[in-house]
Amino acid sequence: MTKQEGVIQCTLDLLIRLQDTTTGLPVDDRSAKFIFNGEEFRPTARGFGNFILINHGRVNGTMQVKVYGYEPYRVEVNYEALDERLPAVDVFLIPSENTRSGQEMLSLSGTLKGISSLECIHPGRPISGIREFEPKKKVMTIYAPNRRMNMIHSYYGLYHSEEDTYESIEIVEQIENNKVRLREPLHDEFTVNAPICRRIFGQVYPDGRYILKVRDDGKRQKYLVKYVVEGETRYKSVDFREDGEVTL
Repeated sequence: MTKQEGVIQCTLDLLIRLQDTTTGLPVDDRSAKFIFNGEEFRPTARGFGNFILINHGRVNGTMQVKVYGYEPYRVEVNYEALDERLPAVDVFLIPSENTRSGQEMLSLSGTLKGISSLECIHPGRPISGIREFEPKKKVMTIYAPNRRMNMIHSYYGLYHSEEDTYESIEIVEQIENNKVRLREPLHDEFTVNAPICRRIFGQVYPDGRYILKVRDDGKRQKYLVKYVVEGETRYKSVDFREDGEVTL
């Protein structure tokens, strides 16, 4: 009688990364609820805000995420737009009024027909500045401080002060402390030492409603908001504290 060995094959169908968009930190809440195309499912928690789906099947659709202390989040999952080997979706959670930290939030909300995306940066709080860029390798060299920088899987904006605009960038690999690789090459011209700022994401809904929040840390709250309406990119400078109730 011979012993037969079985082979179990596992396929990673989706990696879901939860993060607090106002801080950029992972949200590691194992009580988070996930709904896909109207049906609740339970991905496996892997720590640091990471959840995975194994042997679930790759079907396009709408995913909703509900986490205590945050606004409900919805995102379209389109596998044609994801990495085939490691399909991943970043969920940018917006704190609700009932925040866990007790810190007050400042918000921008309203309704705007045709709006499809909403985000912002704080030009006065850069994490670094650009030194040079190699288009073929998609490698950006930055002015790194003495401390170790962790910028992988992070979303930033390269600020252009003269136009008061910024180019949205995504870092996929940190090569050295002062060198990172971008998902896509830079398209806009830039000046040396132009500020690199973390992006804060808002949420837009099919009916035109939108919401974006920042934490009130007592410091200056002047942000540059970037939003897209009917395919047109627009910008608006907003001081969340001095402007009162803010809309687009």
